[in-house]
Amino acid sequence: MFFPGTRGARSGIIPPMRFDYPPSLKLANLPTPIERMRAVAELPDLPNVYVKRDDLTGSALSGNKVRKLEFALAEAAAADARAVVTCGGVQSNHARATAVAAARLGLRPVLVLRGEAPVESDGNVLLDRLAGAEIRFISPEEWPRVNEIMAEIAAGLAAGGEKAYVIPEGASYPPGVFGYIRAAQEIAEAEKTLGIEFDTIVTAVGSGGTSAGLIYGKRIFGIKARVLGVNVLDTPEYFASRIAGISEAFVGKYEKHYRGASWFKPILLGEIEIAGGYEGPAYAVPTKEGLEVIRACARRTGLFLDPAYTGKAMLGLAGEAAKGRWRKSDSVLFIHTGGIFSLFPWRRELAPGT
Repeated sequence: MFFPGTRGARSGIIPPMRFDYPPSLKLANLPTPIERMRAVAELPDLPNVYVKRDDLTGSALSGNKVRKLEFALAEAAAADARAVVTCGGVQSNHARATAVAAARLGLRPVLVLRGEAPVESDGNVLLDRLAGAEIRFISPEEWPRVNEIMAEIAAGLAAGGEKAYVIPEGASYPPGVFGYIRAAQEIAEAEKTLGIEFDTIVTAVGSGGTSAGLIYGKRIFGIKARVLGVNVLDTPEYFASRIAGISEAFVGKYEKHYRGASWFKPILLGEIEIAGGYEGPAYAVPTKEGLEVIRACARRTGLFLDPAYTGKAMLGLAGEAAKGRWRKSDSVLFIHTGGIFSLFPWRRELAPGT
């Protein structure tokens, strides 16, 4: 059963836009604010940059992942699950958010993390363990089988009488798409309230669900801004295909409810813009330039970017600005997807002597 979603509207200023969302839980502090970013001397080519502060969705639940989990865990609750199984890298923001949200809801969190178990619990892994998560570390060679591994874990839990709900990487699957449709609604309402029309919305792309939600939200709420992703691993072509695949699955799952809606159709490859070349040597491994962007933004603006996602996305925004993608008068909205906890394992590189 669907209900009209108006959560996040600014009452008394702009009448809230209406959209039928599926059931969701209230886990995030929404709507998140949009703030003008101060000039950064080390990034002289930036246009007018505004920041959607999705790093303020919560404390241990900070970041973009909790928006998706509001819908994913509502499905888990409807299925009467007692455990949640998900996956990610060792310092996965999504895995941490899932573990914390599961603990909050009285569910058992089980995480499958790519990489070696750290000698010390640090960053997101520390929070995972504090939240009581059971963690299974797998090698990069095993990673292509991660969905099969999660299914095996869920089957084992079910055999022991504990029904489990599996959430794919980043909650980038049909229910999770609604998290950033809702964020796009907030953006459209903020444009009216603030009297700003953004030219581009920039976001990191690490699993594709955030971009898919923003593209659908752009259609639904009449946002004119282009959605530009910055891939943080792999290639732009890989993520364009992945976003299109998420969209096809989304249309397949919700076809009965949204059939006939003008916005409800697959996302075409031509609608997907991704700026590549900023991903660095590996997932969650920044370049020297990326580390300097993180330092500069912290010093000049008080914004803490992370090595895996937002640091690379801001490096991409600055790099594309230097190439002349925007005029100085353009207004660009940067989605701050959180990730502060993954800074701590990089303390020596970011602040030598610590």
